[in-house]
Amino acid sequence: MRGRFWESVWRQTVQRVLPGKTERRLAVVIFLTSMVPLAAALYLATSMFRQASSIWFNPEVGEQLDRGVDVYKDYVKAIKDDLRHQTVAIAADPVLREAAKKRNLETLEAELDTVFTSFPELVSVVVEDGAGSAMARRDRGRPVDEANERSLEVRRALSDDEGAPLVVATFAVPRKRLDELESAGSVVARYHQMEASRSELYDPYLNAFAALLGVTLLVTVALGTLLARGVTRRIHRLGAAIDVVAQGDLSIRVPVTGSDELTELARTFNRMIAEMAQSRTRIEFLQRMGAWQDMAQRLAHEIKNPLTPIQLAVQEAHKKYAGEDPRYRALLDTTLEIVEEEVGTLRRLVGNFSNFARLPHAELAEESLTTFLRECENQLGHLEDPSLGEASADAEPIATPNVEIRWELPEGDVPVAIDRQMLRRVVVNLVRNAVQAIRDARLRQSRPGGELAPGGALGKVVVTSRTEGDGAVIEVHDDGPGVPESMRRRIFDPYFTTKTDGTGLGLAIVKKIVVEHGGEIEVTESERLGGACFVLRLPGLRILAVAKAARQAREHALEQGALTIE
Repeated sequence: MRGRFWESVWRQTVQRVLPGKTERRLAVVIFLTSMVPLAAALYLATSMFRQASSIWFNPEVGEQLDRGVDVYKDYVKAIKDDLRHQTVAIAADPVLREAAKKRNLETLEAELDTVFTSFPELVSVVVEDGAGSAMARRDRGRPVDEANERSLEVRRALSDDEGAPLVVATFAVPRKRLDELESAGSVVARYHQMEASRSELYDPYLNAFAALLGVTLLVTVALGTLLARGVTRRIHRLGAAIDVVAQGDLSIRVPVTGSDELTELARTFNRMIAEMAQSRTRIEFLQRMGAWQDMAQRLAHEIKNPLTPIQLAVQEAHKKYAGEDPRYRALLDTTLEIVEEEVGTLRRLVGNFSNFARLPHAELAEESLTTFLRECENQLGHLEDPSLGEASADAEPIATPNVEIRWELPEGDVPVAIDRQMLRRVVVNLVRNAVQAIRDARLRQSRPGGELAPGGALGKVVVTSRTEGDGAVIEVHDDGPGVPESMRRRIFDPYFTTKTDGTGLGLAIVKKIVVEHGGEIEVTESERLGGACFVLRLPGLRILAVAKAARQAREHALEQGALTIE
């Protein structure tokens, strides 16, 4: 079966070499989901750049900026022309010219004082001779303030003669205006430069957006494909497992990975398959038990009918003999004794077969397992109750005063769905089997006479219960010889027994009752006492709904005539 599973997995793996429909659809959805907003962002960015470009680089704006710069230039040119004109006016002063020509220093000094007061922008004025030496000099008493002023030096000859004296006038003008002119010129030049190369300005940003779009698309498509592959891989595993289940193999399980809805689906699938396997096992067991019960009923009928005529015939022959032959009389007595003993044995066997064949269905009801086991403890504490012979299908009542039976039960109520009478048969059989196994083992180990040694306990049986999930567990431990591992799988089969006088129906009845309760039973080695441990698992109250549905189906089948009651 597992070979078919892996064959199915391999076939689907080969089919998944190329992306499947689900993967392609998920990849396309993720691609479109990521591409649409990114493409819209790229389009909006391009439109925004174009609109901003049309606003920022408007020809009218450029013209106005150029005009503003020209106005600044004209203003500065006017200032400079005015300062030159003032220098021309200073150089045209006849007194100053005549004094410089005659090198009359006193007159020059006096005239410079007069000139200096007439031109407030002057910082200093110097009269130099033809060799460049200063003949007279006046200044305002403080240097040019470089933070707020800029200086302008103007030279003018006092006459047209070669080597004539010069007037060197240094003026101070507000620095703010000239700086504004330079700044405005720089801004306008930068503006025109950007206007000329605006495509070079926008292209890097557009290329960056395009690269971002491409990288995002690649990453999202790759992640989308990986995501889709992870989802489809788990879906394919489920599909392969379903194919195997369709072929009848209920042992397959899918790996439970992740923490999403598919994880819950895989977990639910595994739980469903486990329940299906358990249900199929129960159905198969019940079908086998039904066949065994039918055979037991037929055997009981076939064996029971001739028993009475055989016994009556032998008794009649014994009674009719009137001879005096002691040897023949002894033979008749021995024959009658053997026949009556064997007929009695056969009657008990027929009774066991009949009880097994007429084993009723379990009628489940909500009960407290602790209360139920307390009642069993009171009834089975010493196993000397004669009614126990009716509870076991394959053994006579036995007295076991030398076997200790201890019950370890929880304090609180453990709600379960059980049939009290039928489950009592289970507990009785398990406990008395444990006791009998201990006694038989001790008997084999006793002294040669075959009698048990007096005094002391022969062994110990411990009955425990506990909750497990929404159900409960009953365990019966003993310190007997245990059950060999090779027999554990067959020990619940009808007519399988290791006893010389057993019919092998007791544990088969136990398992049938447990299965009808929706539970499970197994035998293991007792870690506590070293002998055998029978573990009985009962489901919670949810089995009531299943039992109710089964009962309704059975009643419906009876009404339709599909089933008959013997």
